[in-house]
Amino acid sequence: MNEQSPLEELLMRISDRPSEDLSCSWHITKSPSCETFFSGATTGKWCVFAPSSDVDQAWTKIKSAVEEDKLLCAKVSTALRSMGHDGHIICVYTRDWTDGQDLLRVRGVLRSLGFVEELGYKRDIDTKNRIYGPGEWYMRA
Repeated sequence: MNEQSPLEELLMRISDRPSEDLSCSWHITKSPSCETFFSGATTGKWCVFAPSSDVDQAWTKIKSAVEEDKLLCAKVSTALRSMGHDGHIICVYTRDWTDGQDLLRVRGVLRSLGFVEELGYKRDIDTKNRIYGPGEWYMRA
């Protein structure tokens, strides 16, 4: 009989709560109307930063908005991904960073959910190419 050590049990902890999940790096959800979503040259995301104490509640709000087809797709870093960091990131995706109207619509949805602080929007192509700081296309709203 193979029994797991307490450390192995901890490292394999699966949870619906991002703050507790050590089984994977991200929780991802997409809207019912979104058949496929791939990160590419035109996609981008609003970045919501949350401390571990608040990430589960923040994720629940955003996940519900995605499931209600108000948002396209979102992901949240789990406890595994956030080890050694001050908190978590939730990425709320859009298909086309050049579509300013959609970027503002999605930002409006996030505000309606209570995310009223200034947020940053980043192109996926910059993330893929590891472009940060100078040279990075970044919008704040």
